[in-house]
Amino acid sequence: MTKKCKFIISISFLILFFTSTVHAVNEQTISDLESIRDQAVQWLLEQKTPNRIVEAPLPWRRNLVISYRIPESDPAARYLTGRAYIYDSALAAIAFTMTERYQEAEDVLFALSRQLRPDGSLWFGVNLDNDWPSEEGHQGATVRSGASAWAGYAAVYYIKKRKAEDPDFTTGDRISRRILFFAEKTARHLLSLQITDPDDPRYGLVTGGMGTYTLRVNEEGEVVSDYADTQIGWASTEHNIDVYFLFRDLAEITGGGRYRNGAQMVAEGLLSLWNKEHNQLIQGIKKDGRRDTVLPLDTSSWGSMFLRSAGYTEKAEAALEAGIDRFRVGKSGRYRPYADDPVYPDKAVSRAYLDNPGAAWNGIDINWPEGALGMAAALVKSEDADRIDHAIEIIQAAAELSEEGGIPYASREIPHQFSTYPSVASTAWLVIAVENLLDAEDKGLFWE
Repeated sequence: MTKKCKFIISISFLILFFTSTVHAVNEQTISDLESIRDQAVQWLLEQKTPNRIVEAPLPWRRNLVISYRIPESDPAARYLTGRAYIYDSALAAIAFTMTERYQEAEDVLFALSRQLRPDGSLWFGVNLDNDWPSEEGHQGATVRSGASAWAGYAAVYYIKKRKAEDPDFTTGDRISRRILFFAEKTARHLLSLQITDPDDPRYGLVTGGMGTYTLRVNEEGEVVSDYADTQIGWASTEHNIDVYFLFRDLAEITGGGRYRNGAQMVAEGLLSLWNKEHNQLIQGIKKDGRRDTVLPLDTSSWGSMFLRSAGYTEKAEAALEAGIDRFRVGKSGRYRPYADDPVYPDKAVSRAYLDNPGAAWNGIDINWPEGALGMAAALVKSEDADRIDHAIEIIQAAAELSEEGGIPYASREIPHQFSTYPSVASTAWLVIAVENLLDAEDKGLFWE
């Protein structure tokens, strides 16, 4: 089916949906959203290497996507200009797949598959113009289960999309076999990190990965970051939402019982992290069983999509409403990443960076477009007319920040957490949100 035909069908779907709810979306808005999406996709294509920023990437890292567009005069340029984060490249592959740029999606997926480590994990981020990190030298490198799950899910989403559009598409040809092999190897590694002891309070969940950083203020009053090359026993809610959809959809494609069982166990573990008082999933659970009670935006928005998919519609609706109330900035399409939690748990670090030892997220002016656009996608899943309106408002607010199609990661810099550079993560999530809104097929395939 061509994109034009699909677009006509999607418009008909939208007209039917909005009419049935005594609501209307005008054609100009739809046209504007298409234009916003197309500009974002073009920006993502320009971040794919080789490009004018990294003209000669290492052969095995060719076609990964540079995560940020950083001015040459910026001091961070020497460190981050040639950096590709695995999560960002996975999102770009999904955005390319959604918009039927299959060759570009395949390029990125094959590049991701070349980053597989012997155990099936992936480094969280890699340099494109040198070989850091490698098995021989990886000081400072980290592995995150969530990023690995997104890489595997991007491969699974590609296969699902192709099969939905072409009934004759199989996983038997060379390209699809390689992509499916990549997804399965990633999933098998994540299965190895799943807690299977029923007496462990983390039961069913996948642990976080490897490598941690801790901020502190030294004797000279400078903020320093200490790195530890250790395994992470903490289980992140966000990571496990990512893992759930990878396992669930891989089971659908392969019929593999271990993936289906893995998804069911992850779902059980995630449900144990539901906070009844605040109507959302908490941030995670530590190795010693202590609950990590921080409330992030993504465990509200992504959490809502997980809960809806797993059949817990009432909780999904509650998480959406709580998320709007807790993280929305005023009555706008802007969202903060956290609410009343500390910006920096270490008060000395908070004093050094923000001149306020007790600074909380709801006390600073910040907009996080990546998180806001994740909320937009969750709002679309609810199929409520007012929420659809708000999703459009979020997309338009993000687009107002666009720099040649690229959406900044955040509206202000928070050292070691948020930057203001145009980013692949924000830009790809804009594409995902718009496609969920305008394309019924993509909405049905993505985290549904």
